[in-house]
Amino acid sequence: MDFICGNSSGWIRRKGAVTKAFFPSVRNRLLQKIPIFTELTTILTGHGKTSSYLNRFGLIDNPMRPCEEEEQTVDHLIFKCKKLSNQRNEMIQQIKSTRGNWPAKNEIIIKNYVNFFVKFVKSIEFIDLK
Repeated sequence: MDFICGNSSGWIRRKGAVTKAFFPSVRNRLLQKIPIFTELTTILTGHGKTSSYLNRFGLIDNPMRPCEEEEQTVDHLIFKCKKLSNQRNEMIQQIKSTRGNWPAKNEIIIKNYVNFFVKFVKSIEFIDLK
């Protein structure tokens, strides 16, 4: 695991950049009520079903699959992937309907728009993104 929580002020290890983008402090994460399911864990940690992660461990040859635009990272899936444009547009409309701004930082997305974000993540067919 790339991070260990030791106190409520911050993460102890330097790794875990994806998680830190959503939860800058351990306290933020502990106070946040979020559903736990595999796909959301993948997005919140960067560990799991992305081509970037699978390539890092030699499980696939190309970290840019399937769209070939750029490496398939968590941020690519949330903000750029053309294959998810319909799902992303729906999430953006929901966020803007609450007077929210887009694009938003990952921390703001999970803090202020968790229900919209969870719906977006649940709509991702990871099997189609390989």
